[in-house]
Amino acid sequence: MSELPSTIKHFFPPATSVSGISTVMSPQGGVRAVAQAVIQCVGGLKVGAVGPGVVYATSDIEFHKALRLDREVVGRAWRRQLGELMSVGDAHHAHIMLFVDSNASFYAFTDPDGKLYSLGRFAQAMEALLLGLDYGMPLEADG
Repeated sequence: MSELPSTIKHFFPPATSVSGISTVMSPQGGVRAVAQAVIQCVGGLKVGAVGPGVVYATSDIEFHKALRLDREVVGRAWRRQLGELMSVGDAHHAHIMLFVDSNASFYAFTDPDGKLYSLGRFAQAMEALLLGLDYGMPLEADG
């Protein structure tokens, strides 16, 4: 999905286009290129608010203005199964770290309990966080 669905479009500025996120995929530069595409499309944006949601609480999301290489250590526990992950933002008053992989799939790392959830593509991930949808089961860390 290259554009925002109507369920969350109102959270983003009218001219926001996320088509650049889904078009950059491995091997065209790997995870760094995907993370950079996210930052080019939505970097610096603050959207949403914490409150009651459908299943979980809704989240605020703040996208990084630049790459955050200091956070790559968080994703190492899942590196064998997912490859390298790069941080592109924070959610839920910075209690959730938002990561992306080289295939432009997004993940939520819930800092309080150390769990990682696969959220899908950008629009799907934003719906889960902004509307408080079910994240599904957490991924098992590499053995």
